[in-house]
Amino acid sequence: MDNASTYTIYFGDSAVHITTQLPTAESHVIEVEARGSVSRAKVVKKVETCKSITILTPVPTEVFEQLKGEFKVVRAAGGVVTNERGEMLLIRLRKRWDLPKGHIDAGEDSLTAALREVEEETGIVAKTTDDKPLTTTWHAYNIYGPWELKSTEWWAMRYASGEPKPQHEEGIGDVKWVGGAELDECLKSSYATIKEVVRTLRLR
Repeated sequence: MDNASTYTIYFGDSAVHITTQLPTAESHVIEVEARGSVSRAKVVKKVETCKSITILTPVPTEVFEQLKGEFKVVRAAGGVVTNERGEMLLIRLRKRWDLPKGHIDAGEDSLTAALREVEEETGIVAKTTDDKPLTTTWHAYNIYGPWELKSTEWWAMRYASGEPKPQHEEGIGDVKWVGGAELDECLKSSYATIKEVVRTLRLR
């Protein structure tokens, strides 16, 4: 099993990093030895008071898979859509700026789901020439009772056609193209996962 990777799971605005590297910024450290484990309950308790938790372990993949096993895993896909002016398509959901995304339906692949969700939530038809997702984020929550861990595959997309139209029945209050300083301002009131996705797009 490959243990060279670093994994990040978001609990709201708190981030849990599973890695072999000591943190360079302030972070609560939980050490887990090889063949050791960390419980979901312990992690949840720590994210109540800490914005950053580092699970330091020589076997991050094994620890990630062990921790993932304590959640119901949900698969989703979303789109990071830009237009010819370099602006990004954002939605306003639950008073915060977000990117269009949703659950992958039975029989769908990730890209098909992402394109469908973009069109349903924003009215925009997009396209992509990429053959793999831009990045994948992991987000844990218990809104619906049991703890769920959502794996969202994000696809970089370009505008094809349509005008922004929010899907109000899904609680989306606004859809708009934003760029430059306005995008940076919107991201201040966004989610940690969305900030990571936008950061990844800017670095590629």
